Parts: sequence; C-alpha cells; structure tokens
Amino acid sequence: MSATSDFITTDFGATLFPLKTNQLMVTNHETEINEYIYQKILDEKNKSDNFLSQQRVYATKPHGHLRRTSKLDPVAEYFLYDIAYRNRAIFRPQVSDQRRSFGYRFKSGTQISVHTAYTEYRQSLSENGKKYKHNLQFDIASYFNSLYHHDICHWFAAAPNVSDIDANALGQFFREINAGRSVDFLPQGIYPSKMMGNEFLKLVDLAGQIKSSCLVRFMDDFTLFHDSPEVLWQDFTRIQQLLGQHGLNINPSKTYFEKNLSGVEETLTKLRESLIEIVEEFEEIHTASSVELVEIETEIESTLTTDQINALLSLLKDEALEESDADLILSFLRSHSNSILEHIPDLLRRFPNLAKHIYAVCGTISEKNDLSAILLDYLNQETFFLEYQLFWLTCIVEDHLMGHGCYGELLIRLYELSQDFKIARAKILEIPEQGFGFKQIRGDFLKTGQSDWLSWASAIGSRSLKPGERNYTLDYFSKGSPMNFLIAGCAKKL
Repeated sequence: MSATSDFITTDFGATLFPLKTNQLMVTNHETEINEYIYQKILDEKNKSDNFLSQQRVYATKPHGHLRRTSKLDPVAEYFLYDIAYRNRAIFRPQVSDQRRSFGYRFKSGTQISVHTAYTEYRQSLSENGKKYKHNLQFDIASYFNSLYHHDICHWFAAAPNVSDIDANALGQFFREINAGRSVDFLPQGIYPSKMMGNEFLKLVDLAGQIKSSCLVRFMDDFTLFHDSPEVLWQDFTRIQQLLGQHGLNINPSKTYFEKNLSGVEETLTKLRESLIEIVEEFEEIHTASSVELVEIETEIESTLTTDQINALLSLLKDEALEESDADLILSFLRSHSNSILEHIPDLLRRFPNLAKHIYAVCGTISEKNDLSAILLDYLNQETFFLEYQLFWLTCIVEDHLMGHGCYGELLIRLYELSQDFKIARAKILEIPEQGFGFKQIRGDFLKTGQSDWLSWASAIGSRSLKPGERNYTLDYFSKGSPMNFLIAGCAKKL
C-alpha cells in the first residue's frame, strides 16, 4: 500500500459516510485508479474521461439541522487524498506563538489526530484566558458551504512548490465534481478537505492589521485575547472585513465576549458538572466539516457503581435531555453497554445526530439477537428517517449483527426505507450478503448498464459469489462506463 492508501485507510472511520466500496478499491485496485486519473482524466487531449459530478448527501447536526456535503466516488476520493498528501508541505504549523492554529496537517509523516489538536487548542485557550484580561470568540457561518472555488484554487496555485499540473488538476477536480457550481464544492468530513479549509484561513493569522495580543484558532473557530476590549472589537471588525473579501460571514449566534475559557465552561449543563467527579469528560466538537468526540479531562473512578449506572440510564429518559448530554452519557456507558439496550430506540428517535456514536456502542453489546429485534421493531414503527440514520443503522447490521437474530429482515427493511437515499441504499448493496433476495436485487442493477452508486455498490457486493457466476455478470456491467470498468476489475480480484 502507498502512503496515499495509508492516509485514506487511517481516516476512513472518521468520515461521515464511510463506504467500504471506496476502501476496497484503494486497497486492492490503487494502481489502476492512479493510472486512470493521471493518464486519462487529467490528460488534456483526452476529452472523454472526467471527474464525475458527485452525489449530494446530508449528515445530521444538533437540533434538527443538516450538514450538506457530497459523497465522493472512489476515483474522486483517491485524487483528493493523493493531491493533499503529495503537497502536504504547504500545510504549515502555526504562524507564531501569538497567532496560533491547531491540527489538520502532517507531522512526522502522519496526520495530526483531532484529539491531539483539540487538547492543545483547549490548553492554549485556558493559558491565554488567564494571561489576558479580555477575550472575544466567534466562528464563520457555514464555512465549508460558503467557500468560493477560485479562492481555494488561487491559494493552492500560489503555495510554494505546487506544480502547475497539480494546480490545474485541483481546479478541474473542483469544477467537475460540483457540475460547474463555484460554491458549496468542497466535500466535508474528510481530512484533506479539513487541511485545505484550515490552511486557507491562515490569511487571517498572517494579517498585519490584527493588533490583539494573541489569536487562537481551531479551523474556523477564532478567539482573540487582549487587555483592552477596544482592541478586540476593532480586530473583530477588521477580520469581518477580511473574510468578507472572500464571501465569508461571522455567525452572530456564536459570538461571545468574555467567555469563560478555563476549567469546565459555564455553558456546561448541571448534568455535566455533576458527572465530572465520576466519569471521563468528553466534548463534542462541531467543526466546519464534521463532528468529533474527544476526551478533554480524566477524572474517572476505576468502575461505575450500580447506582451510578442506573442514575445515568434514568437521565436518558429525561425529556429535556440535550443531544450533547446524551452523547456524553453514551460514552460513559460504553463499558456497560448491555444496560442501555432498551434505550436504543429512544436515542435513535430523539437524537439522530448520535447515530454514529450509537454504532460504536452497539459494537460492545453482547446480546446480538435482542439488539437485532429491537432495531427491527424500531424500523417498523417509525415513519420518517434521515439518510445519516439509515446509513449508520446499516453499518450496525453489517459490522455487529451479521448472522444474528433477524438480521436478514433488518437488511430488507433498511433497503425498503432507503428508496430516496442513494448512499444509504449503496451501503446496503455493498454488503456481500447473497441471501434474502439481495443477489437478484444486485443483478438487476448490474444488468441495466447504469453507472452510479447503486450499480457500483452492487458490483462490490457480489464479491462473495463464486468467481464464474460473479465475473460473467461483471463483464457486462464493466462495459457501461470507465468507472464501471474500474470497479468490476476490483470486484473480480476480491
């Protein structure tokens, strides 16, 4: 495996919609993908091959909000990771001790983890909060969705040692994956996009007109420090004007003067304050492109008592429970996951934003048959689902419930419910289950000659068939498009 392949594999579990089709392609068919990109798509004389327009998806955010992004196909995803990795030297450390930024770059050959970056960021906020009398905190509204294509391309082209070939290739990539639209083009939730979004904002860190004693930034979350409030507000105006040149705006609802930055924040609920003595404290980071859960303090007893476990479980029933608090409780109870089995439906119903975290908890539940029955009952009773929910419910079935209880009925029900959600349905089709009618369902997609996520996932999902039966169908499927040909070649290897 190449360094690019390692980069993709390391980041796979942290992405919003991790499809194993992409993972299998890069680990088994990387040479062919690389050749197709650099010898055909990026060949100016070859007009027949291009980056494809990407599938729009919506991940969930707290309080019913959605995060709009794209799910990249295997070729597009490989290219973005590859060009970011090969040009990783342009993603620099912080400007200075007075202009600090954290994370989303490579150090000693490996990408910096969000846990490491956020821990350092919080430490810096605490230190500067004690050092200076005043602070002003703010972030950019819908940062990734508001970036302008040409701003990112011009920044990349102007970076040291970036070749004209790579600069032109990135411009072509952004233009073609978004069908020519110049905004809302940068895919969220994947590390190379975060690297670009973070580095682009160094234009603020480097601005000479900023007079505050210290600026601390984590992606698009800014905090200014100074002993004079007048200086802070003047800088706030200057930064808004600077960002405005690129069509970016500050989020008024997340602008705070004199926010408590040391210890447990004032905004933490009484629940968190009461729990800190018995559990690990986690915080949900709402970055511009994803939500991460990181540990920020360790004050945990070796085990939770029965009374403590019951108290936490009772809190899950509280109608006033916030999503972030429910997420916190799930983290505490992961080692006692069987105790929360009966609460899974309520959590799925009330907190769709927790679907990925519930997936992690379900991996530790030993009562697999009971879990499958509970999930099936939930799917049969509910009438409205988001794609993000269905995607991660399918991941639970694939990774934690295969062969247990009513898992076949679960897959069929998920398939029925995903009719309007192409990526969630592709997640089901890529699972190599040939029973329950799925071999026939995939066969219908493979025989039509269509070239989209449903047929690509069906090809990968056929990998468990005997080679003769599998390859006969894939031979005809491969004639539909260059992407079909690539994916069929990979599936035959599997």
